[in-house]
Amino acid sequence: MMKLKAFSLLEVLLVIVMIAILGTVLGPILSSAVQGFNIISSRREVLAEARAGMDRMVREIRLTPSASQIFNIGATNLHIQYPVGTDITYSLSSGNLLRNSDILIGNLASLAFTYYDQAGNVTGTAANVRSIDIQMTVNALDTSTLTLQTRVFLRNTGNDYANFTSP
Repeated sequence: MMKLKAFSLLEVLLVIVMIAILGTVLGPILSSAVQGFNIISSRREVLAEARAGMDRMVREIRLTPSASQIFNIGATNLHIQYPVGTDITYSLSSGNLLRNSDILIGNLASLAFTYYDQAGNVTGTAANVRSIDIQMTVNALDTSTLTLQTRVFLRNTGNDYANFTSP
């Protein structure tokens, strides 16, 4: 007669207790790791969208043929004419950066344009604009914010870069 080998009830209970203890200890560690990964992923996604929008804005502003193609300047809006005669307006509306009426970037906390003349002084006159600082703050999904800032020099406007200092 062959003897069957099996686990006793006590051995099974000990294994269950050890698994429960490991789960209790490792559960919060794994949970926080997954939560951290999700936060980083959402920040990357928001930052990628903000950078893409900023890059498009910079490219279109830089290609403005002359200061006479800048029609309206404001702290949170800019109206230019792109080289092919297309009017483009950038503005902040309800937490979105709009390019004309299309949403370019969502979850925007703030947008600020600062306009500079040939000498590097702040100007409020569209015809004198030679460079533009753009600063935007984007809300990440985890309630933190990400800030991007750049300066755009208009082409074909006789910019003198000798006295330029990076912000």
